[in-house]
Amino acid sequence: MKKKLFFAAVALVALAGCSSDDFVGDSSLQGSGESPISFGFDVPTVTRASGAEAATKLSNQFIVYGEKSETADGAAPATGNLVFQNYKVAYTSNTAYTTQSNTKDWEYVGQQWTNDESSNIITSTADLQTIKYWDYSASNYVFTAVSALPADISSGRVKITKTTSATSDNKVYDKGYTITLAKTTGSPAVYPTLSDIYISDRLVINQSSGSDRNAMNAYGGNVTLTFRNLLSQVRAGVYETIPGYGISSIKFYVTNDAEAKVGEDPTPTPAFGAICPNVKIGGGFEGTLNVTYYGAGTAAENQPKVAVSGGSGSATDLILGTNMNTLNKTTPTLLGTTAVSPTWDTEDGAYTNVLPQSVDNTTNLKLKCDYTLWNSVTGETIEVKGATAEIPSQYLQWKSNFKYTYLFKISDNTNGSTGQDVTGLYPITFDAVEMVNGDGVAEYITTVSEPSITTFGAIYNGTKYTNYVTGGDEYTATGIASGSQLNIFATFMEGSTVKTPTLGGTGAQHVNIYSVTSADPTNFKITEASVAEAIANPVSITNNVYTCTVTYTKVTDATTLAAGTNYYKSDGTHAPGTTGYVTTLAVSETDYHVDATPASSTIADGVDIYTCAVTSVTEVTDATTLAAGTTYYKKDTNTKAPGEAGYIPTIAVEGTDYQVAPKITAINITTYDTDDTYFTGNVKPAVVGEVPGEDGVNKTIDALKLTGVKAGTYAIEYEASAAWTGTYKKVYKVIRVN
Repeated sequence: MKKKLFFAAVALVALAGCSSDDFVGDSSLQGSGESPISFGFDVPTVTRASGAEAATKLSNQFIVYGEKSETADGAAPATGNLVFQNYKVAYTSNTAYTTQSNTKDWEYVGQQWTNDESSNIITSTADLQTIKYWDYSASNYVFTAVSALPADISSGRVKITKTTSATSDNKVYDKGYTITLAKTTGSPAVYPTLSDIYISDRLVINQSSGSDRNAMNAYGGNVTLTFRNLLSQVRAGVYETIPGYGISSIKFYVTNDAEAKVGEDPTPTPAFGAICPNVKIGGGFEGTLNVTYYGAGTAAENQPKVAVSGGSGSATDLILGTNMNTLNKTTPTLLGTTAVSPTWDTEDGAYTNVLPQSVDNTTNLKLKCDYTLWNSVTGETIEVKGATAEIPSQYLQWKSNFKYTYLFKISDNTNGSTGQDVTGLYPITFDAVEMVNGDGVAEYITTVSEPSITTFGAIYNGTKYTNYVTGGDEYTATGIASGSQLNIFATFMEGSTVKTPTLGGTGAQHVNIYSVTSADPTNFKITEASVAEAIANPVSITNNVYTCTVTYTKVTDATTLAAGTNYYKSDGTHAPGTTGYVTTLAVSETDYHVDATPASSTIADGVDIYTCAVTSVTEVTDATTLAAGTTYYKKDTNTKAPGEAGYIPTIAVEGTDYQVAPKITAINITTYDTDDTYFTGNVKPAVVGEVPGEDGVNKTIDALKLTGVKAGTYAIEYEASAAWTGTYKKVYKVIRVN
């Protein structure tokens, strides 16, 4: 049998974003007939680390299980094929090259578990460990590994059982671990340290992987294990975009749906809170972690997935940091006003550790809050109560080693109540942003309303989704690699039910997409309310309207007065022809007298009368030419139009006779297919049955898909099945892409 020495030197330990060059191994001890193999490993986190720092993350040791010639049926290793029976690989600084099997301060040869440790690592022994060799007659090698705090293992707070065979449909992908967590009694009781538990990807090195031993994970070369932390992490931030107001306080509902408990003194833990099922934050947890691996055909193949079962510590509240309780009008300390500088639940935006949620989670997150609007100039306050939202359960399936940030935006549209049980015209919009580990960033944007709209964007390279995007206000389409594009997905919920949208038109569950611009972005900002107003009041002409020149001339010679002529006088405040004048006819025999003998005609003392000439009359037939600030005229009460004999100048009323083009313009692009102005490749919006997940595994949920979205501002309009207040049924979500 041709052999190669299994060499326990770790070439490099890195935390996050490693390149392929990080684990090329150490070939300085190669000799004829035998050459070393290194156990390298990558621990993806937000901050990159290596060497001693990374070893510290893994508690200076890990447990490796390895077998050769694994069969596809998931059977246990055949006799003689178990290579590493839960071996201990330990780190000691400054020991590199003190033995042949140690080039990077890591060693497994001569290591052994204590009896206490061995009893909690199933199965392992307390025997001294020996060198292992590559077997070139084997078809493959398969490695998995875990790491936990040594004191937790020896005390039994963490018990690790390797699954050596699996007969399920997933077969080899279910050969993971069962990790049992339990407290040790005492005063106080000691619980296992969950943040110190790491699980490696399942690594398969095939005989056919290549002959270049310097390549990562080539047969006969370095064994590079990628570790992922057990826990998920969550944080929440809130910001507002309400013109003229700041938010000086915000309080959240949790278990009591009738009163905002979280964030209100004397509540013991004033904090950000939401109703979310089976959440466990901090404190102690006893239960079971069932570790398996994503199967073939998934983007996350061989990555670990963790199901939490049994035990204590489950909750129905998501309660995070207390930083939002510091808002006040005195300092003043107000809520953040941009997506890049929100007010976080913690002062520094730190994450809170939580256990992963099941991939089968079917319960939504419900958010409900009260907040105070405050005008710093006038001191005016408005109390808004009971603003609500629900985030679909598909976006709450938290995964190990992923960081989730839920970012909420409060706009000038609210579904909260300002009193008398009357809710706002349009819903408040909350943004929920989910950020994952170094492999990508996903953004979920959820409107707080009934119904709720959730959107997120992902970069598609033509074959697969490579990462999830945030940036600027919401999304960024700039700087994307050639051949890639930004796709945006939107899901719609009414209450706790995900609805299937229908593209275009009107009616229950119908969705329209608009391109939105502002003629004056400084004074006319694009918000959900302004978009709703622009769509509800499009440019139009209801009655005939005209442009014309109206000229008033004062009559100074009574002898020129003529019967049958309209004369005009002051409206009591303004003279004819001056700004603000309201057309007022002079009264014959009161204000003036026309005599058959012109010399006998008179004008009453103290009264000025005027003639009126209407010239340059043009009827407006194109509503898009209507302009704000322009005076338009219509037919008078005698149905005479401008320019006709006897016409009395009558000003047309905006909003009744015509509607000028608003400063906010919304163009319906739901079925736009003329060119690729809005969507790369001119792909029209579509309804799909699944969306990409943050870990590369698709989520089954009906959604609107916008393909290849280009830079611009867009609005999604959704019509509910039933009105939530009065007759209002439509909600809007503004999306900004830079």
